Amino acid sequence: MSDLKPNSQMRIPKIAELVAGKIRRAIVEGSLGENLPSEAKLIEMFEVSRPTIREAIRILEFENLISVARGARGGARIKAPSVDFVSRAMGVALQTRGATLGDIYAARSMIEPQAARLAAETRPVEAAAALRQHVVAEQEELKKSLVITGFAAEFHRTLMEQCGNQTFALVGIALHDLVNKHNQLAHRTRPPEDPAVTLKRSKAGVRSQERLIEYIEAGRGDDAEKHWRAHMAKAGEFFLQGLAHTSVVDILQEEVWA
Repeated sequence: MSDLKPNSQMRIPKIAELVAGKIRRAIVEGSLGENLPSEAKLIEMFEVSRPTIREAIRILEFENLISVARGARGGARIKAPSVDFVSRAMGVALQTRGATLGDIYAARSMIEPQAARLAAETRPVEAAAALRQHVVAEQEELKKSLVITGFAAEFHRTLMEQCGNQTFALVGIALHDLVNKHNQLAHRTRPPEDPAVTLKRSKAGVRSQERLIEYIEAGRGDDAEKHWRAHMAKAGEFFLQGLAHTSVVDILQEEVWA
C-alpha cells in the first residue's frame, strides 16, 4: 500500500526536460557526431512540437553541451562535455544561499584532508606525479613573482581531482574559481608588506605542498590527512583574515576586480 497521500505534490518533468535528457545521454555516449540533427528531424524523432524542441535545446545550451549558431546557416553543434558547468552552477547556488568565504573554507578544510588520504591510499604514484608538476611550475613562478595565487588554487583543484573519487573531484572543480578569486582578494586587500615576508610565506606554502606529495607518494594516508589539515588551518589564518564574512556574491561581482 502506498504511503503517498492523495494530495502529495510530485513534480512531473516537462516534456522538454525529458527530450533534453535523451539528447544529453546520446551526447555523453558519443552517438550523435559533431552536430545535432536538424530541428525538423528532432521533431520527427521525438514526436513533439517545435516549441518543445526549442526549449530542450535551450536547456542543453545552458548546460554548455551544445553551441547554437543563429541565422540561415545556424544549427546546434555538440561540444565536448565539460565539468566547468558545475563550477558556474555551484557559484550561482552559493550566491543564492548567502554563502561566505568562511563557509567555503570550513568545508574545504574538512574535505581536502580526506582527499589527501584517499590519494595516498588509492593512487599514490599518479597523484604525486600530477601534484609535483604544479610544484615545479610554482617554483619557476617564484623566480619571477612573490605571489603564486593562481598556481596555489590549481594545486588544490588537482589534489581533489587526483584523490580517486569522482564526487570529490567534481567538488574541487566546482570550487576552483571561487578559491582562485578568494586567494586574489586576500592578497589585494592586505596592506603592503615587506616583500621578503611575502616571499617567505609563498616558499613555506610550496614546501608544505612538497611534504604532502612525499606522504602521498609513500602511501601514508594518515600522515597526508593530518598534514593537510594542519596546512589548511595555518593558511586560513592568512586567507580568512578580515574576509571570513565576505559573501560569494561580493567576490564574484565584476567591480571587485576593476
